[in-house]
Amino acid sequence: MKRKQNSNFVVVQENGVFVARCPDLDVASHGATEKEAIENLEEALALFFEDLPGPADG
Repeated sequence: MKRKQNSNFVVVQENGVFVARCPDLDVASHGATEKEAIENLEEALALFFEDLPGPADG
């Protein structure tokens, strides 16, 4: 069973790159464009949630 997760995020430009952060989970990523930063954050969040134990894992 897949879990659906919703989290808030912010994107800021720092030192010539875009940084996307999910402060609720303390996860961040970056990219050359705002879109790339968000896509990278989505991938980082997918990995974050993948490592969490599921309901059957206890």
